[in-house]
Amino acid sequence: MAPGCRCVNKSKTIQRFTCACERMLQSSRCLFELYMLPYGRVLRREISLAGIEEGDVVLNVGCGPSPFTAVLITRLSGARVVAIDQDPGAVEAANALLKGIGMDHQVEALHCDGMAPLPFHYDKAVLALHVEPKGEVLENVIRDRPGVKAVVRVPRAGLKDSYGFGAMPLRSTGETGHLMPTFDRSLLYSA
Repeated sequence: MAPGCRCVNKSKTIQRFTCACERMLQSSRCLFELYMLPYGRVLRREISLAGIEEGDVVLNVGCGPSPFTAVLITRLSGARVVAIDQDPGAVEAANALLKGIGMDHQVEALHCDGMAPLPFHYDKAVLALHVEPKGEVLENVIRDRPGVKAVVRVPRAGLKDSYGFGAMPLRSTGETGHLMPTFDRSLLYSA
């Protein structure tokens, strides 16, 4: 999700469309559940890649107003999730949705910038496709956090500019593939 669903560049049609879809999901639990369906396979692979398990605390960077990644991580692994976004409106909407679906005890959305110091504990992290600047946020997420593993979704080749995906400052330690229209794999990075 673009940081807080505020598109960094207003000409980014894909990001604006995604933002609009996720805002619409606020109106219906059924729509939210339907939107998550294709992500189930993605999250199963990412959970396996990072070794996320019950008892872990997972940081989800860029949750936006519809924190489906955070919800699926909790449902599929039993882990507790701290979802962050830099847009206070997106965080407020995310918390309302989490309360409405009864997930507010397992998933917490916080107003926080992924580039700022993160003053709470987490074992693993998942960065949303729209997070920018990806390399710098990744470094911040794993810096000085021994043992932390972070998953980063990689946009398809023709969409890398749309998602601000440039050269990553670190070397990945694993990967898994996906059949999604906007991204085709996730990379694993370790502290």
